[in-house]
Amino acid sequence: IGNKGFNMWTVLNRRFIQACFITSMLCFSSLGLAQTDAYPNRPIKLIITWPVGGFADTLGRTLAGQLGTTLGQQVVVENRGGANGMIGADAVAKSAPDGYTLMFQSITSHAINPAMYGKTPYSTEKDIVPIAVVASVPMLLVANPSLSAKSVSELIALAKKEPDSLSYATFGNGSASHLAGALFTNQAGIKMTHIPYKGGAPAITDTLSGQTPLSFSAFGLALPHVKAGKLIPLGVTGSTRSKLLPDVPTIEEAGGLRGYEMSIVYALWAPAGVPQPILARLSKAVETVVSSSAFKEKLVGDGGEVMTLSTVAESNAYFQKEMQRLSKIVKDGNIKAD
Repeated sequence: IGNKGFNMWTVLNRRFIQACFITSMLCFSSLGLAQTDAYPNRPIKLIITWPVGGFADTLGRTLAGQLGTTLGQQVVVENRGGANGMIGADAVAKSAPDGYTLMFQSITSHAINPAMYGKTPYSTEKDIVPIAVVASVPMLLVANPSLSAKSVSELIALAKKEPDSLSYATFGNGSASHLAGALFTNQAGIKMTHIPYKGGAPAITDTLSGQTPLSFSAFGLALPHVKAGKLIPLGVTGSTRSKLLPDVPTIEEAGGLRGYEMSIVYALWAPAGVPQPILARLSKAVETVVSSSAFKEKLVGDGGEVMTLSTVAESNAYFQKEMQRLSKIVKDGNIKAD
């Protein structure tokens, strides 16, 4: 055939290929939209980055149960504890971004890890995104009754008089309770010895026995012992007093430590790349859950309160701010991984 016929054939081929490409893209797009519209059409896995039995586990399971009811699909819990939450977070970071693998983790721990470990097996900021910030739970600084200091101001005075003579228990190196202690000693200008335990239960046990005079404890864990008169509550680590112990001041007001605040803040996370319509659906479902009386009651019983940062944008803005604040505490306290 001549050049004219050849050129026409080439043009027709190109148009045919373009038409096929456009058709396939439209089909792919329609399929993606259909999958998004059908979400969720199978069980969702929620990875809790802490072992079974602790507060993070029970709160995460409460969220999972109510989230499943709201979405009309089962939310199956899988505990993957270890390395201050990094083992579970790594599994989520490497999972498919389809909305069927989520994570329940504290913003506190997730933000601490890069500063404390130096390197994580995933990008804390890029590979996992917070869908919603759901709860804030303060801790309680408690003392064995044998300790002469009965208030935060008396504790600071005693520590200044006898540097390094006092020790405080926490539920782990690099934990929120460790940072609560590090921030306290730094702001108060005192020195105390940090004693890390493998969990809150053994830490509070040794404080009860007097082996360790002080403990930055999970609120719900210390509360029964405070009510029984076995521990003295010196201060709440949160920004406001607790309704469960209204006569106990915050550490900020009791010690005159302006800006002191350290609470454990929990969030629901997803691997980066989950389609926006799915994220929006999850955010809406979480908003319904945290406004329920059942979820609020679970938190109030442990001294916590609901947080309602229910969009990815506002949750991520909060996370970025906390990451900067907590990283500074880790650096100032020279906190290193075990």
